[in-house]
Amino acid sequence: MTYSVKILNGLFAVLIALSFVQCEKDDTSPKQNDTIQMNGNDFSISSATMIGVSIGDSGHTGITLISGSETQANTLTMDVESFTRKTIEGEYAYPEAEGKKLLDDWLTNYSVFDGSTMESSNLKAGEVTIIHNGDNNYTVEMDLTMKDGVTFSGLFAGDFQVMFNNQ
Repeated sequence: MTYSVKILNGLFAVLIALSFVQCEKDDTSPKQNDTIQMNGNDFSISSATMIGVSIGDSGHTGITLISGSETQANTLTMDVESFTRKTIEGEYAYPEAEGKKLLDDWLTNYSVFDGSTMESSNLKAGEVTIIHNGDNNYTVEMDLTMKDGVTFSGLFAGDFQVMFNNQ
């Protein structure tokens, strides 16, 4: 065998060995649990934000979950009547249900941006449960039906970009 064939065989063996080596995930990346479905299809979350605003004793928090690809962006925003870390936890519903806080039907919506087109719809009915796990980590569980019939169900548990502005 020539010297170059031996080197190629050696490189081939190294490449095969490297293909079986698995890298562990980076332990510093945020941990999340995402089981949200949009019409029964995965709605994988790439970004999660929570923005609460109040004046006096009233206000709202918009919780936005973003899913998308290189050509399409999907956003789901849920608007609840609480506006601080201390009051955000709880069960929300629309239409109003006894023992549950109000989920705003007009500000709860989803949008699909695909190239130069956009589809959007508001909430018809649904429920959301929010649990504060500490720091900026929350669990948001949902069962929502939009006016156009699109459904969202499942939960997202993970780190959010959070801002509360209370006046």
